[in-house]
Amino acid sequence: MNLEKIFKEISNSLDVLYHDREKILHLSRDIVRDCSIGIKNIHRQEGEKFQDKVNVIKSNLGNLVKLVNSNPGLFSTYLKTPEQEYTELVAFHAIINNKDIPTPSEMKINPLNFALGLADVIGELRRYALDNIRNDNIEGLNNILENMDEIYTYLFSIDYPVGVTKDLRHKVDVARSIIEKTRGDVTLAIQMNDLKKCFENE
Repeated sequence: MNLEKIFKEISNSLDVLYHDREKILHLSRDIVRDCSIGIKNIHRQEGEKFQDKVNVIKSNLGNLVKLVNSNPGLFSTYLKTPEQEYTELVAFHAIINNKDIPTPSEMKINPLNFALGLADVIGELRRYALDNIRNDNIEGLNNILENMDEIYTYLFSIDYPVGVTKDLRHKVDVARSIIEKTRGDVTLAIQMNDLKKCFENE
């Protein structure tokens, strides 16, 4: 029946898939971790460290995509989280520096993963706004809110079945709640700042 030869071929094929999968998981963990560090670099205004981290992420993501493309039917799902995290990192940095957000094609990111990452940016912008409020930095808060609203509006306009957009609709619903909470916090902070100025001018 020649079973030994058949199963040796099967085993060799699965061995390659196993080792590729292990490399993919390792790269994915590294990218997610580095994106988290990159976000912290942004909040701490550590521009040089941020750029160094972005360069590492780009290299690792390129290697990850090559491995995934070796068997996309099996491995494509492993791109979702690292591409989302990278999108969030780059978009967040662009927004708070008043720069254009790169397009999915410019970043070589799957468009749906890009949209999912944009939805997560809204939560990071809330954190950024709250940090500014705690530091009595009121200037620019309305601009942050406007950016959050604009991202939400475009994401909400993506009207396709869940089978196509996966968990995007849930993320958009969460984003709406985050924006409303942030709007309340920003409004209160601005009112308190105005009241403080009135007392100081008396």
